[in-house]
Amino acid sequence: MGLAYLHLLHAGNEDLVADIRERFSGVLMVNRPGRKRKQVGSDVAAGLADMESLGVMALANPDLVARLTTGAPFNDVRSHLFYAPRAGIPART
Repeated sequence: MGLAYLHLLHAGNEDLVADIRERFSGVLMVNRPGRKRKQVGSDVAAGLADMESLGVMALANPDLVARLTTGAPFNDVRSHLFYAPRAGIPART
């Protein structure tokens, strides 16, 4: 198919992710919602993924790299602030 990458939202099935990694030779990006700080980078280190997307962790912490490097606490996720409403589009509640 000529995909630039494949992005998976991990839903808890380790065998499925491992099988996809084995069969897909392109760039594999994995997102594990609810990932803990100590788990960031573990999929890449284990060879399971080429990249990890951090989703709401990055949205809530625009300085995420600095926080990971220094051990600073993460901001609480306030999803109602992620996207600003536009004209004609109601605000998310």
